Amino acid sequence: MWAGWARCIARDAKLNRDVAIKVLPEAFASDPDRLARFEREAKSIAQLSHPNILGIFDFGQADAGQGGVTYAVMELLEGETLRDRLASGALPARKAIEYAVQIAHGLAAAHDQGFAHRDLKPENLFITRDDRVKILDFGLAKPLDLGAASATVANTVGTAAGVVLGTVGYMAPEQVRGLATDHRTDIFSFGAVLYEMVTGRRAFEGDTAADTISAILNREPPDLETVTGAAPLALDRIVRRCLEKKPELRFQSSHDLAFALETLSARGSGPVSEVAATTPVARSSRQRIAAAFPWAIAVLAVAGAASWAIAMRAPARPPFWQAFTPVTDAAGEETSPSISPDGSTIAYASRASGTWDIYVQRVGGRNATAIAADRERNETAPAFSPDGQSIAFHVSDGDGGIFIAGATGESSRRLTDFGFHPAWSPDSTRIAFSTEEIYEPASRNGQSAIWVVDVAGGAPRRLDGTGDAAQPSWSPSGERLVYWSNTGGQRDIFTVPVAGGPRTPVVEDAPLDWCPVWSPDGRSVLFASNRGGSTNLWRIAIDEASGRTGAPPEPVTGGVQAALEQPAISRDGTRLVFRSRISAVSPVSIAFDPVSGRTGTPVVLDNSDTRLNPSDVSPDGRWIAYVNFGDRQDIFISAIDGSGLRRITDDVARDRGPVWTADGRSLVFYSNRGGQWDAWRIDRDGGNLRKFELLGQQLIYPLLSPSGEQLVATGVVDGVYLADLRSATASVRRLENTTLEGQRMTVTAWSPNGSKLAGYLIPQSGNKSGVGIYDLDSATLRKVSGDRTSGVRWLSDSRRVLYLIESGEVVVLDTVSSKRTVLDVRLPLLPFDDVFALSKDDRTILYGGARSESDIWIVERK
Repeated sequence: MWAGWARCIARDAKLNRDVAIKVLPEAFASDPDRLARFEREAKSIAQLSHPNILGIFDFGQADAGQGGVTYAVMELLEGETLRDRLASGALPARKAIEYAVQIAHGLAAAHDQGFAHRDLKPENLFITRDDRVKILDFGLAKPLDLGAASATVANTVGTAAGVVLGTVGYMAPEQVRGLATDHRTDIFSFGAVLYEMVTGRRAFEGDTAADTISAILNREPPDLETVTGAAPLALDRIVRRCLEKKPELRFQSSHDLAFALETLSARGSGPVSEVAATTPVARSSRQRIAAAFPWAIAVLAVAGAASWAIAMRAPARPPFWQAFTPVTDAAGEETSPSISPDGSTIAYASRASGTWDIYVQRVGGRNATAIAADRERNETAPAFSPDGQSIAFHVSDGDGGIFIAGATGESSRRLTDFGFHPAWSPDSTRIAFSTEEIYEPASRNGQSAIWVVDVAGGAPRRLDGTGDAAQPSWSPSGERLVYWSNTGGQRDIFTVPVAGGPRTPVVEDAPLDWCPVWSPDGRSVLFASNRGGSTNLWRIAIDEASGRTGAPPEPVTGGVQAALEQPAISRDGTRLVFRSRISAVSPVSIAFDPVSGRTGTPVVLDNSDTRLNPSDVSPDGRWIAYVNFGDRQDIFISAIDGSGLRRITDDVARDRGPVWTADGRSLVFYSNRGGQWDAWRIDRDGGNLRKFELLGQQLIYPLLSPSGEQLVATGVVDGVYLADLRSATASVRRLENTTLEGQRMTVTAWSPNGSKLAGYLIPQSGNKSGVGIYDLDSATLRKVSGDRTSGVRWLSDSRRVLYLIESGEVVVLDTVSSKRTVLDVRLPLLPFDDVFALSKDDRTILYGGARSESDIWIVERK
């Protein structure tokens, strides 16, 4: 604990309970730094109402005779610090995991409110008599920039570069270097504490502070099993990920960390439940002192006065949802859950058989039954009708298509020839759907539209006035639809009248918000969001008739990384199903001989849980440029072997598609940092960031010509644009004939000889439909392949192109003879989003390999 701070107990006479008082002695009250730090801790904790964080009830100054006394009134604890507990040795692994889950939940609550602790250590973790872990001392708490929804507090302080705060031995590498810190700094400290709980020894230790710092920066602690003789391998992996030297390689949120820890125990100990707030245990005597707070020499005279006014926190509300239970737990992916109106049956999609199929499973049961399992197509996104008699789903092939079948799979029929993500109207007579299938909300660039079709048949009609619109959900009245939109890189939520009219914003701010669904009572909308630092479900109160909202969003789930599709709710609102997902993208390198077509054995360059997707190789073949397709989308570079990974951009803007300039000194990319998608340029060292002024067009995939004198980019709405960069003010023109039979071209590569462009074709439905080649001299576009892909790269002969498709095939296509060759290579990981890099000598293929695990969960409101 800090020297100079006095702690004592007192009686809150008004509410008849004991409290702890933390006092700043008069001798220090005149010290502005100490006073500010004391006030900062009090205000920080006051915002953090959570069962695993020490509660604060009041803060202020009182007249105690000779001068003012600054105080904070806190929750009184009985028990011991984790440091005291560890004095007798390591904890059993199960107990360490139990405590670790509680600490992770407390950190998640702090991070959600916009604070990093920055001094997590055993001395600042308190174990109560009822085995509850409390996080203490937020005196170093730092505000985080988590977007408009995050609560911040006045008079908090950041940390300038070069200023080191924290405790040696538990500090993250960026902390000991005096660099910028964020919530991932706490995750490193957490890893050091968890390591010590399991092994009984510190993760980083030296004879001097300098030796300890050197260990943090340069060494890895021994494996848990090496130290203990027996420790779960999965636990060691969690600790290792927390202790990664680079913040981007650690868990990216405490919610994800809590989920990983809960998974360790949940498999063998039953359902995972959210921790509900409880009141402190009653104390039998005022003279009983909390072990966390040593007695001060004197007790404030005013502490026991009947006139003491304590600004109490409002009692913590019980969580909206209480019981979380996994429905599926097999390896692989299950997705797109739906629940029957009576809450008895769950439908979901799985590709356990090699293609996506629809399964149903009784709540509480373990056996799933396939109801749509056509081996010739991929079926997913099931949706129960409101009367429970039917299930709608879409196929993921070509332009999609909506199908309807009986609730047990009988009488399947096609309803439309295009469309994805069906949603039933409340009276079961109509289905709304969108024209783009959503794989990864963070990476989509396309434009989707909402259509409505009668279940009895007939032509669907397009719903206008929505802008980009995906994954619709009906209001209970059937008069409005809620959906999410991708505008300039923003992911926001809107409603629109089904009868037509302007859209109304529901959530329109910096975080990524998607897949909304209306609650059965019509009073709120639930949606997935990364607000607060991790992906979870949120809800917002709404007026069903107008679509207007009142209070800000509030979280619904915590500790379970939630949906990439819409959640589904039973008719009585007591059961909800959603998908949890843990995923990573790892760069994979493949040696390639462009003459013989032979390939080497693929090598995974980085198998950690990152989301790095290779985008381009520098002209000299020494460097890889990546985009990180996570909640934060930044540009990275590394050496060609994957070593020396370095972040080039680091802010809230979404930066994508980096390609090297001809001299290898800069990168061209597109970003929404100016409010819409534009072409930007940045030097390899992260300096000299500047925008291409291209007449305000919204542009993606900017590419420089081989000479570097021209730039081509694709319009977000339509068109391909060519800019001449030889003058100070770039002249821009729209290329003719970049649409073929209703399919518009998105350009992804410029041929080395400068005469042709390659890319993919995309129809009105929004899904990729083939490979296109555009001749700049003749201004003609032709389709050369029907393969669905988004990454197309030229080989150096300017005749052949190379691309990857979703099934994992690597294809070389001769654009003159149309000869299509599938390379004889087995990919260790399926490609992520088909985007990849090809070295200028054609001899190295680099792509992002996707690894993921997803399960269906049911959560109940008791």
